Amino acid sequence: MNKKTLTALSAICLLGLTACGSNTQAQTSSSSSASASSSSSASASQQPLEVKEAWVKANSGDMTGAFATVTNTSDQAITIEGAQNQYSQMLELHTTELDPETGASSMKKVEGGFELAPGQTLELAPGGDHIMFMDMTCSLPAGGSTQITLKTSQGEVSYEAEIRDYSGAQEEYAPGEEHASHSAEASEGDHSGHANHGQESASALPACF
Repeated sequence: MNKKTLTALSAICLLGLTACGSNTQAQTSSSSSASASSSSSASASQQPLEVKEAWVKANSGDMTGAFATVTNTSDQAITIEGAQNQYSQMLELHTTELDPETGASSMKKVEGGFELAPGQTLELAPGGDHIMFMDMTCSLPAGGSTQITLKTSQGEVSYEAEIRDYSGAQEEYAPGEEHASHSAEASEGDHSGHANHGQESASALPACF
């Protein structure tokens, strides 16, 4: 076998190895992309609750209310057991009841949380079920947003809520349900639990941001 023949054979072998290497890299890249896509889809599908139209009432005192539309997107019942927010030292799940005799509405803590069947939607709204921010360290000005984390029977779900000005839904705490440190404000206040909302006073808290 002469030198020219050996050189040609070597070139053919090198071309073959290069092609194999390219095919291997392409297959590896394709496999990695498919894996990442699958992981992303799995991560999205793991979120048990879908939260829409989330907002919090702007406040000047140490209490306010949070609202949203929450849907159970899983195939199991889910209980919303509580909530967290960095600006509130205590959050409670509240409902609103109407006194058939007087027509007055009152708020009270929901014992056991909000339970949602698969596919069920919970409306958190002024004058109804809501999340109560209490013992706040600062006030939330309208125009911003804040993160709320729901504690559920299937783990935590966090979402961003817009902060809005709102007036209306005048309620009081149900008799015997009020917290000692807030009973005076709640007896004169609205659904968010602070009195004279929108009026600056010496007790107004500094803005959170």
